Amino acid sequence: MVTFIDPLTKEELSYAISHHLRPKWDSLKDGGLIKQDDDKVYIVDGRERSGKSTFTFQQAKYLDPTFNVDRVCFTPEEFLKQIREAPSGSCVIFDEAFRGLSSKGSQSKINKMIVQAMMEMGQRNLIIFIVLPTFFLLELYAAVLRSNALFHVYKDKKGKRVYKTYNYQKKSVLYNYGKKKGFSYTVPKISVKATGGKFFNIYSINEKAYRKKKLESLESMDSYAKEEKESRFKIQRDILLTEFYDTAKKDLKMKQNEFLDLLCKAGVDIGKSTLTDTATRVRKNRKLTQNPTPKAI
Repeated sequence: MVTFIDPLTKEELSYAISHHLRPKWDSLKDGGLIKQDDDKVYIVDGRERSGKSTFTFQQAKYLDPTFNVDRVCFTPEEFLKQIREAPSGSCVIFDEAFRGLSSKGSQSKINKMIVQAMMEMGQRNLIIFIVLPTFFLLELYAAVLRSNALFHVYKDKKGKRVYKTYNYQKKSVLYNYGKKKGFSYTVPKISVKATGGKFFNIYSINEKAYRKKKLESLESMDSYAKEEKESRFKIQRDILLTEFYDTAKKDLKMKQNEFLDLLCKAGVDIGKSTLTDTATRVRKNRKLTQNPTPKAI
């Protein structure tokens, strides 16, 4: 157990830190990392409600007593901002890095920003934790080359929260083998007793503030996804509308009023100005795509 006074709240904190981790953390905290002129990147993964965020907060707070909910990031943009602005020697967490992201395009975007953040760390002497469902979602650079270790969090057969640690070499073996075997954690064999241990559901930061920030982030993410979907649908609708209109004029010699009447009978009520503006915009974009501006030599 570790017990210390939170310099922000002036309250006493007490929770378990594994005997495997404590000596390592002691060498990094209280300016140790700055003296080494180094930085650290750790990955924490695990299934939903396994306790991976709680585990990460406990490690971050012990390493950096000034750590608070402001340095818990839910978006790539927020993560990059903290990487650039957080005080030297402090901890920054990218929590639920891939939450709710199913498309490969979205995952690729976040991976690129994670890599960018790691490359920008430079001489900042920061300790970074990336929390996500499985580290196999990360690209090679972040998962294998740049990160120092992986903490795999899960519940044992008795329902107790436990974790095991893959060091730099063993997480490389895990990544290469597990990716081929459907995200399998069977190779290499890692013992909880030898590399990890149990931990308890104790928040080292303000739980209410954390949950509020997380909820707001998720609502914002849902709103963005909805807007993105609606925007994509509108673009597709406009293209189809213009194609039908152009075909009706060319092949059926249909006038604009006749076309609008046809749409109205089909339950689509569109005015002349809307049709004209939509068709003009789509044709312009089509022309630019077919005839791009030549690059300067």
